[in-house]
Amino acid sequence: MDNHAYESRIFRIDRFVVPAASEEEFIRTVTETNTAFDGMDGCLQRHVLRQQGSSGETVFITFVEWASEAAIQKARKAAAAKHAQMKLNPSEMFQRLGIKAELGNFVPAGALPA
Repeated sequence: MDNHAYESRIFRIDRFVVPAASEEEFIRTVTETNTAFDGMDGCLQRHVLRQQGSSGETVFITFVEWASEAAIQKARKAAAAKHAQMKLNPSEMFQRLGIKAELGNFVPAGALPA
């Protein structure tokens, strides 16, 4: 693998702790939002993972690997347009459904500044 190409990749990794009562709406929303990325240039892989929590909640991880900063910028615009179409405010939904969210972009460790 070309090390420079790998180091330019961006990994969007989001973690959600979802109460059991909110799981169905959360999954429906994530599934619909993810359609914005179908066939998108620069989307190298995309996963939604789940783990049963210890207190009855479910932990979800969404993982998307983007080829570059340009690709993730394009994805942000596509996600914002999809949310507008859905009349969705993610922060409001998280609060209303009692979802704890940790959202972040990650780069390969070799790409970190010295």
